[in-house]
Amino acid sequence: MKTKTILAAGIAAPIMMTGIAATPATAMAPASVVVVSKDTNKDFKRKAASKRSSRAAGVAMRTKNTRFSPNTAVRRLEKWAKRGTHGYHNQCLRLADNAYQPKGNRTSTALRQWQRAKKRGYAHPGNRRPPYGAQMFWRTSNPAGHIATYVGNGKAVTNMPGGRVKKINWKKMNSWGRYLGWAEPYYG
Repeated sequence: MKTKTILAAGIAAPIMMTGIAATPATAMAPASVVVVSKDTNKDFKRKAASKRSSRAAGVAMRTKNTRFSPNTAVRRLEKWAKRGTHGYHNQCLRLADNAYQPKGNRTSTALRQWQRAKKRGYAHPGNRRPPYGAQMFWRTSNPAGHIATYVGNGKAVTNMPGGRVKKINWKKMNSWGRYLGWAEPYYG
């Protein structure tokens, strides 16, 4: 028989696993040994970290008029970055839009996307803790500004000069211009 620890409401309670049902700790012999596999502990920590990253800054990600969720958009972007997809020279907004496949209206520049999100309450000015899938904005020397999508672990997917899609440390883009903040994808 295996013994596992179940965490419920903050209290660890050992149970005995049998072929038919779990037996409560009170029915176990006092000298019982509790075994928790390292793999189970790692899985628990990984899932908890994933939930924390998607709720960064205490905000649950919302989207408005997108075909894809933040998880799907990030997977698409990471796949494009891994492949080194080309064709996005001066097209950062098109890259961010293509990841989410908006059902609503697209705008013409990253800064217009930022202003629209701000106006509708989807923007988080100055916040440097974006959640997974957030659209991040910079005011650059280009009048259109810049947008990239946060993919976790301090990284964002963006287009590089020349048009290649790449995953980089998002803080490196601060040298391209002033960071404005992040927004939940809004296409209203």
